[in-house]
This record gives sequence, structure tokens and C-alpha cells, in this order.
Amino acid sequence: QTASYTESGSLNRQQPEHMASEAEIADLRCWAESQETLKGLSLPDEVLAKFLEVATADDSRVEAARRRLADFCRVRASKTKGAADWFEYPDVSSEPIQELLSVGYVVQLGYDDNGAAVVLFRSGLWQPDRVSFEDMSRYMNMCYDVLCADPATRTAGLVTMVDFQGFEMRHLTHWSLDSTKKLSAIQEAYPVKLKHVNYFNTSTVFNALYELLKMFMSKSVKELVRVHKSSKESLQSEIPARILPAEYGGTGADIKQLAEQWRSKIELQLPSEAAKYAGVVYNDAKK
Repeated sequence: QTASYTESGSLNRQQPEHMASEAEIADLRCWAESQETLKGLSLPDEVLAKFLEVATADDSRVEAARRRLADFCRVRASKTKGAADWFEYPDVSSEPIQELLSVGYVVQLGYDDNGAAVVLFRSGLWQPDRVSFEDMSRYMNMCYDVLCADPATRTAGLVTMVDFQGFEMRHLTHWSLDSTKKLSAIQEAYPVKLKHVNYFNTSTVFNALYELLKMFMSKSVKELVRVHKSSKESLQSEIPARILPAEYGGTGADIKQLAEQWRSKIELQLPSEAAKYAGVVYNDAKK
């Protein structure tokens, strides 16, 4: 079940609209086994179900699940056509990951009025002299693995907010065409229902990055983007003030508290969640 809120703020419970049946899961597994690029794929039913459940009512459910599963396996396991090295996770206790956890580079704000999970990324807190672009990207994927464990990200959806406060040329210079293409492909392959993307505290440096990002964004993702500049009023038209920290004009939890909660969630859930994807394969030599 997923959570949603009425106008008065009371909590509703909604059944997911697209629960995957055993027959659908079996069909998806059978299809994967018939694909040369996916031969040897070994994923638990609960993972395959995610690719079916994230399909919208307008999609051909089975075809959409097949496409996304194939794309996900390619970006996660292919060294030539994907970003396999970005899924070779360092230990959570390693210095780069602890650095990102400590500063609150990623925090979950809560759920919006429709029950969608809302996650904040604070791009300016990444220190390239201490954490490589590759390790930052690996950490982002670690976070997505954990987010995928929340059914709300497939039913009500996922809302992302990216704060570019402090994002400077020293950050931008680490972005290349290849890395941007990889990040865009990863974002669109995960079995989550992206509702909208909010860019906040944008600047001229952000504008340069945004032009790069748009080169690889699908039309559907471009339509989900909201650029708020530094307008808290505009931001709150998309994300309720009740879950936004005071820094963003809201009445939500303290951001340091949210960072500690996210650290606990990553440390507790990541090992088991990442292990569920250990059976992902992609056979590069196959056509």
C-alpha cells in the first residue's frame, strides 16, 4: 500500500493500481531467458515485479516492462554499452561514501500529498577533491537501490529536488558527454515512476549543465522538469511546505535530522537491496 494525504492532511491508504501477477512475472522471466543479451539473468520475483508495477495505464504493460528491464540490465551490467563500473559499490564504511552521508548529499524529505516519495539531492555539497565523480555516481545508484525498495516509488511515484546552491565550475568540469549520457540512461532505466524533477537555486553554471543534460533526456523526462531558480513560492507549488526544511521556506524536519535518518536507512537496507540485483547480466557480444 502507498500513503497519500487529503487536503486536511489526514493519511489515506491506497492499493497499488498495478500489482504484478504470478503469471506476468513468469512471462517476463521466460521472455528474458529467450533474449541472447539476457541469458543467465537470475532475479527474484520481487525485482521482476517492480518492472511490471511501474508501467502506467497507458503503456502496454508487458512491453514496457520488457524494455525497461533490458535497459536496466544493459546500464547495470554492460561495460561497453552501459555503466557497469558505477555499480561496483564501495563499502558503505568507505571514506567517500561516509563523506556523502555525513554532509547529507541525499536526504528523503517524506511524501507529497499524492503519496509520492520526495528526495533531495544537494549538488553543491559534493567535494570533487575528496570524492571522485565515479564514487559520487556510485553513491547515487546506491540510493536508488534503496529507494526502489519503497513501493510508493512505483505507485504514487518519485519526486526529485536538486539544490544547486554552491554548484560551481569545479563541479561542472567533471561532467563529460559520456558521464552525462550514462547518468541519464540510469535514471530512466530504474523501475520507479518519476513524477517530476525540481531544480532549485539555479545559476549560470547550472544553465551550462542543464544544456548538457537536455541532450540526453527523453522527451517524457524533459516534460517533468521544473526550474524554480531561487523562488521558494514556486518550489512549494510542487513540493508541500510541510515536508520542506526551513532552508526552503517549509515547516518540515531539520535537514541534519533527515541526513541521519537517511544514513541509517542506507546502512541498514543497502546490503540486502543491492544483493537482489546480483543476478543482473548483459551479454555484450550478443546481438
